[in-house]
Amino acid sequence: MRKWGGMHPALRAVLVGAAACAVILAAGLIAGESLEDAIANAVFYALMIGGGVFFLTKRFPTAAEKLDEHGTLVIFLRFPGSPPGSLSSIWRMGIARPGAERIDFQPIVDDTLIPNGRSKALTGLGAAAIPTRKTDRHDHQQDVPLDFQILTLDSDDGVIEIAASRATLQKIERAVGSASSWPSAG
Repeated sequence: MRKWGGMHPALRAVLVGAAACAVILAAGLIAGESLEDAIANAVFYALMIGGGVFFLTKRFPTAAEKLDEHGTLVIFLRFPGSPPGSLSSIWRMGIARPGAERIDFQPIVDDTLIPNGRSKALTGLGAAAIPTRKTDRHDHQQDVPLDFQILTLDSDDGVIEIAASRATLQKIERAVGSASSWPSAG
């Protein structure tokens, strides 16, 4: 279903808007609003929600595709082995430039791709014993897209996790080292 929604963002937005319209209309009628007010509120909020879904789903892939043309990739990065209290569970969105056994990571503000902070070189990268896994609800709460997967790597700075699309993870694998030495997608 997610794959279909990614292929048809306009239809997904219409379906989400229609569902929101039905729920809001029912809630308005149950709350005792007049039929005209309930319909007006339902249509207004359905347009807002459906439009928001459409623009959010269309915007991120377009920005990522522009970066991909220049050899840079959009990823989310975190350091799960960090000491408690050091934001070890927080995903940082950024631009990655992979190279031989290294990735240069530049944090960005949001999907507008505005750089924020210093670039960090992640060196000595190698495959960890943990296989690639899908993102879960905790990752989605931090705006990691639904179809992203998480790759765990060993680095000179300790264990790192990279969340990205499968195609992006494959590009990182090819650039950083031999693809045959990496864990398979789960």
